Amino acid sequence: MSDSDAVAAVTNALQLVLRRALADTVRGLQITSKTPDEAASGQDQSALNVFLYRTTIDGAWRNADPPGIRPGETGRPALPVVLHYLLTPYTNDDPNSRAAFRILGAAMAALHDHCVLGPEDYDKSAGLGDAHLQPEPVRITPADLSVDDMSKLWSAFQSQYRVSVAYEARVVLLDSARPTRAPLPVVRRGAEGRGPEAAADPADPCPALTGVTPEVAKFGDELVLTGSRLDAGTPVVHLTHPLFAAVALTPSAVSEHEVRVKVGGGDLVPGPWSVTVVLTGDDGTRQFTRTLPLAVAPRIATSPLPLRARRGTDGTVKLKVECEPPVAAGQRVQLLVGDRPVPVTAFRGPREKKLTFSFPASGPGRHVLRLRVDGVDSSVVDDDATPPRLNDDLAVVVT
Repeated sequence: MSDSDAVAAVTNALQLVLRRALADTVRGLQITSKTPDEAASGQDQSALNVFLYRTTIDGAWRNADPPGIRPGETGRPALPVVLHYLLTPYTNDDPNSRAAFRILGAAMAALHDHCVLGPEDYDKSAGLGDAHLQPEPVRITPADLSVDDMSKLWSAFQSQYRVSVAYEARVVLLDSARPTRAPLPVVRRGAEGRGPEAAADPADPCPALTGVTPEVAKFGDELVLTGSRLDAGTPVVHLTHPLFAAVALTPSAVSEHEVRVKVGGGDLVPGPWSVTVVLTGDDGTRQFTRTLPLAVAPRIATSPLPLRARRGTDGTVKLKVECEPPVAAGQRVQLLVGDRPVPVTAFRGPREKKLTFSFPASGPGRHVLRLRVDGVDSSVVDDDATPPRLNDDLAVVVT
């Protein structure tokens, strides 16, 4: 997701891509973003002008839920903006000179080869928001404008026509200003609220993994994997993540129907993982069980709890929270203050334990705190209480 600076961030990224690609095409070439009449007046050296002349709304994304929202939560869809650009070369001599054609051809070839803006294409030091973190990368594609459309454009520009090419950048997702609402979880759902139970066929000679308990585990929890023939070799539990390196865990206890292992490891980060058991036989052959989902929940490690914070003169509260295990760069991190998600505002290194959040507070009060990393929430349930209840200490007291 992106804030209102995303339009400027994408335009700047497009200029950086073209500047790197055309550095050797024309010596001293400038990449500008002026209006066509401004670019044509007083031009004393060769330039390629990237002009944002139009914005539209992408209908396919218009009613999509915000990324990371879960069932039962409410949030306004992001505003999906499509940016339309006109690329025009300018030289000191004839507008239709060989140098102008060389600049235009080099720009088209560069965008053909580099048609997706990745995180490395954005200038993160420019202070233009977090467009590089949005889940859908911005794609640059040619726009087919007819002769009539091009004529109307240059008439509206009130400038002499020059050979140009149109491109569109799709899609830039702008965050809604309305906060998402994330209600607290239901603590109890009844004694009979269990789902169906399944068991492997005892005649099946292959190892089978049928269950993971708990499905949402905290750092340091004991994970119980159930199935059949889980002792048919030396087992190792593998945790895999779509973005980060896999983590191999050595079990603490093994039986035919159960493997126990402690959730940990230096490379483990909060978020959605997958778990499988790899069994190595005496002859070196390996067997793999099926893969089941596992969520590793973050934990608020700040002490003492509850946290206490004061409102600033502008009514804003700044809160520093320690997360265990540390989160990694590129993860989507939010602090749920009551039912309001607050994005992280400070993230310095590739792995960060101390996170900073800033949010407006209308007045003094006590708010339940939850950390959310890539859609996985920290627990707010007091596991030692009977019947289960919310942990009153996991909160912030605003004065």
